[in-house]
Amino acid sequence: MSRKLLRVFIALAIICTAVYFAFNMIMSSLVHSKKEIVTPNVVGKSLYSALEELSKEGFGIKKDGEEPNQNVPTGIILRQNPPAGMTVREGKIIRVTLSQGGEIIYVPDLIGQTIRSADIALRYATLVMGEVSKKFSISAEKNIVISQDAAAGSKVDKNSVVNIVVSDGMPPEGIILMPNFINKNIKEVKAWAEEQGINVNVKSEGSSNIETNTITEQYPIADTDVTDEKNITVTVAVNLE
Repeated sequence: MSRKLLRVFIALAIICTAVYFAFNMIMSSLVHSKKEIVTPNVVGKSLYSALEELSKEGFGIKKDGEEPNQNVPTGIILRQNPPAGMTVREGKIIRVTLSQGGEIIYVPDLIGQTIRSADIALRYATLVMGEVSKKFSISAEKNIVISQDAAAGSKVDKNSVVNIVVSDGMPPEGIILMPNFINKNIKEVKAWAEEQGINVNVKSEGSSNIETNTITEQYPIADTDVTDEKNITVTVAVNLE
């Protein structure tokens, strides 16, 4: 390398070093010229409210992520970094983590299952079997689930309790249970009611896709004890065509 090129190289190196140190000094001066302020507490606030508050105080905000939380509604801030009460330079970015709310679970359909099968289905869905009640039934075998609370398909939080009612088999002599007349003909209802000495109140409901005189609703519901009832009510379809 010639002496001339060497001198040029050294001169460029000196210039670059000088620029570097000058840049650092300027940036350091700018940073230290910013006033020190205390970070406010935005935990428990919505992202919009936090943004309003922090921007007024000279802070920035950045969402760091989201986490499921059973006790905090969706969109509410769970944590912030730096935490509240710290002294930082104006313009500091506050990172926040938001709640996704509780994990939502759809309740499985337990009707028609055994107690063991219902328990397995609930465990698989991360739900808990609660109270197991028994009720006489003419429509289901003994120990088969005939109703549930919460209802199948409803949305609940993870680890929620679902109570069930299971069949205790056929009722003893002298107890009359309401049969399931849904989708049956009104003639069946009247024949059964006459045999039991019960009066039938009939309501009509127009329908274009259900055969006339088919039962669409009944009161009381199936398996209800109607031993002392004098009246039952059914709704029948009336073809509109």
